[in-house]
Amino acid sequence: MVSNSSDSVKWNFSEDKCFEIIHLTIIDILSEKKDNILSLDNLIKNLNLRTKIYKLHNSKRLNMFSKYLKIEYGGVLKFLEMFNFYSVVKNDKTIYIKYYKNLVDLDDIKQGRRITKDSDWIFIQDSSDEE
Repeated sequence: MVSNSSDSVKWNFSEDKCFEIIHLTIIDILSEKKDNILSLDNLIKNLNLRTKIYKLHNSKRLNMFSKYLKIEYGGVLKFLEMFNFYSVVKNDKTIYIKYYKNLVDLDDIKQGRRITKDSDWIFIQDSSDEE
């Protein structure tokens, strides 16, 4: 999370539930597009349209997941850049988001397992333990 102002914002869903809704919706949107790519502007519009069924916040002006991402993560783009299964492609003045489905397991998202760019761990055995 980025913003301290989120302390005063009371969301109707847990952080994990928002995480799940956002990722599954974005993945669904991008999966429907040719080559799994869409402009950031269109992705945000689609995200807000598809998630308007959720009552994220009691205030109408905060009842959008794009607002949630802006308050909690500093914006949609900053949120997407945290994950290796999304790629940001800049072309002239347009920003595109590409989804790489082979880099994420949807079950991890559905089961609330956190995933980030640096989610891979490497365990190194200490040779001094073998004596």
